[in-house]
Amino acid sequence: MTGEFAIRVLGPVDVVTSTGDVPIGGNRARRLLATLIVSVGRAVPISYLRQIVWGDQPPAAADNTLQTSISQLRHARGTETVALVEHSYRLDIDPGRIDAVQFERLLDEATDTRDDAERCRQLCRQALHLWRGRPFGDFADDEPFALEAYRLDELRLAAMELALTSELTLGRHELIIGELESAVIEHPYHEGLWYLLIDALARSDRRVEALRACTRLRAILAEAGLEAGDQLTEREQSILHGADH
Repeated sequence: MTGEFAIRVLGPVDVVTSTGDVPIGGNRARRLLATLIVSVGRAVPISYLRQIVWGDQPPAAADNTLQTSISQLRHARGTETVALVEHSYRLDIDPGRIDAVQFERLLDEATDTRDDAERCRQLCRQALHLWRGRPFGDFADDEPFALEAYRLDELRLAAMELALTSELTLGRHELIIGELESAVIEHPYHEGLWYLLIDALARSDRRVEALRACTRLRAILAEAGLEAGDQLTEREQSILHGADH
């Protein structure tokens, strides 16, 4: 198979082209592909792949089954996609075809252009649009994906905060309140999102709600054994005195 394609891990692991999904086999083949993606461009020992796919008790025909799964991946993307290198397999593709790599590149560019709020907003939204669920889907809590899934989730949170900060800078405070309310429910301990919500409410002349958000944040932090910082106190005082952030 030739032509443009993308390998996606920002959600269930799959391969897509302009015409739709590409069959890559079942759970075993997807786990194998995910393992190769984490080490894209580097050789992964067959013994390690066997461990990831079957654990400590691989079947007698494990290597043959592994070869079958590799053949499925090669059939999906071409024989040159997965190379055999001295008892190892290596995924040989342009990393830019992986959605997680695309996401990070967009976020890096957005961070570099944060002084241009509209450009930064566009790049962040484009990056966030790539997400379809938890990184690596059902494999997110398994080795060797858990650490990378956590890292990607943290970057998603950073992209979300940067996008919403840009929206606020552009004066779209009323339009993002709903998104921010959902965000603080999903990430209740992320103070940056709370401060954006409080500011958006205050700028929308919803000062009572902004003060209630301050109270909610203070209570959430207290439940976690944390003390609210000066930023929260300053916002409360500014709202009480009729000033916007």
